[in-house]
Amino acid sequence: MLTLLKTLTLSKIIHYTHIVLTMPMSIVFLLNSKNIHKSYKISLFRKFKLGFKMFLNNIRIQSGTTYKVHLAMDLKILETPPEILGDVVECGTWKGGSAANLSLVCRIVGRRLKIYDSFEGLPEGKPSDRAAKGYKKGEYLGTLDEVKRNIAKYGAIECCEFIKGWFKDTLPNLHSPVLLAFLDVDLEDSLDTCVKYIWPTLIDRGFIFTDECVGTDYVALFYSEKFWKLNFNRTPPGLIGAGTGLCLGTYYIGPYSEIDSHPLQHAGTGAYTQNVCRDIGLTILMKSKGAQLHITADKREIKDFPKSPSATSFIRKPIDDISRRH
Repeated sequence: MLTLLKTLTLSKIIHYTHIVLTMPMSIVFLLNSKNIHKSYKISLFRKFKLGFKMFLNNIRIQSGTTYKVHLAMDLKILETPPEILGDVVECGTWKGGSAANLSLVCRIVGRRLKIYDSFEGLPEGKPSDRAAKGYKKGEYLGTLDEVKRNIAKYGAIECCEFIKGWFKDTLPNLHSPVLLAFLDVDLEDSLDTCVKYIWPTLIDRGFIFTDECVGTDYVALFYSEKFWKLNFNRTPPGLIGAGTGLCLGTYYIGPYSEIDSHPLQHAGTGAYTQNVCRDIGLTILMKSKGAQLHITADKREIKDFPKSPSATSFIRKPIDDISRRH
């Protein structure tokens, strides 16, 4: 312990003290929502218990992201009614720290967590990849056995499915609806691949979170008219938290290239976009006796879908409008 204290600079001591002292209020503030579905029975005590366990997991398992962004994703999952179908997906898990925390909320809401990773570290970056110069091949390596052990010990491994391989080889086989995807993939080429294959499976009002958010070149994809027109024939969705990260209780002015000159500044982690369709009509996927219901408001018809549709498009009108028309 004495050796550890000697290696800590004053700025690090202040930073870690701030994290510990603000932890209780961070949990209360981030999980404070009137939209958390009542069926999950999340009392203030259960919120704090969940948040505190995630805080501890952030210490127990080496992770590139803070428990606060895990709580932010948890909130979006808890606010989704249980009858709406959709898995949770993580791309890039390293040692399994964020996956362990996501699995805890997946157990509460009864959803599946699909974990995609090579379990061999990062691939070789392409020369054209602007983010690649900051990484080396094989970095952020967590073996499949190591990740499974961490989640089994600190998370809910019964909710998890592990898909080993490079994203370009594994994600084309993702066909089930996705409620929320967390991308911690570092390279621009990997981000491009993940968005191309995950977005078509994302339910309406579904979310894509990304850890890499302070690099303006990196997050430019979410504002690229060309990328979104070419791949999805739509306007870009933007990214909440682009350039700075979500407002999760840190102090950051930027740019990130000058972070070493400001040791008490720490960029927020995590940013997200949402698949909000503005088309007229209604299509949602809901659970009903093991089948999925295809509800089209304009035609007022209900059809059974197979349990794993090969392609899905989700357009939703407000719930109030649904009740009036049916």
